[in-house]
Amino acid sequence: MIDTNIVSLMKSKTLLSYRGPFYIELISVFGMNIRNFNDIYINARKKLFKIFIELSQNVSNYSEDFHMVNNVQRIGIGELYLTELGESYSFTTKNQVKVTDANILAERCELVNASDQGKLRELKREQRINSPGEKFGARIGLIQAVMLSRNKLDYKVEEIDEDFSYFSLTVTIDKY
Repeated sequence: MIDTNIVSLMKSKTLLSYRGPFYIELISVFGMNIRNFNDIYINARKKLFKIFIELSQNVSNYSEDFHMVNNVQRIGIGELYLTELGESYSFTTKNQVKVTDANILAERCELVNASDQGKLRELKREQRINSPGEKFGARIGLIQAVMLSRNKLDYKVEEIDEDFSYFSLTVTIDKY
């Protein structure tokens, strides 16, 4: 009997993999690549591009592992993976966060995952009104990712030490 996990891995195709500083110029180049994929799934590609921008900016702006440019500009360091699966794309970001922030992000993912489209619109409105300039811009990005993809967020928290964790977030975008 064939292990279905192995079969699904064999059908996946890595489209983009990166680990390092999330410079805005680099995000722009990757984004243009995504926008210009030569495939027939135009709607999925548009959603993927928007989700890519949201989540990549979160890594760039909020990663606790960062690089300073000219002692002025703080650039978050993290990872991203874009994989094409049979009938979907899978986009994952991973970056270092404070343990307390990881817990908040996990709770936020749970709230967003439990919400229907109407509740998501309400949550997004609330965030815009109640959180101007707040550090967790990721809150709107999480909501936007679920609204666009219509799939639940898959997240994972991996403890590094008592102060920091890795937070990885995967969004699946159906091709059809």
